[in-house]
Amino acid sequence: MSIPTPLTLIAIATALPGQEKILRAAQERLVSETVEERGCLRYELHQSIEDGRVLVFVETWASDADWRAHMQGGAIKRFHASGAGNLFQDFSLIRMNLVTDGKQN
Repeated sequence: MSIPTPLTLIAIATALPGQEKILRAAQERLVSETVEERGCLRYELHQSIEDGRVLVFVETWASDADWRAHMQGGAIKRFHASGAGNLFQDFSLIRMNLVTDGKQN
């Protein structure tokens, strides 16, 4: 049996003009719920200094299966039901596996 590989994601959302405060509040609620989910190793929300409409999630999940469960789970469903998903002007998701963390074993 193979050992699950941690999965890191970068999710970049650009809010519609004037909607960044509402989107950020909804995303902050999402973070507070998600950090309690099984397999969530890291779930951070960052905001661009240059453009406050750009909000970036940095996530690490114990496995792809844990991330997929999150995407079908209650926190994401509540986020979308709130209408927050309609506040995006643009959205991109990058799924990654760690190559090296620069630490020597």
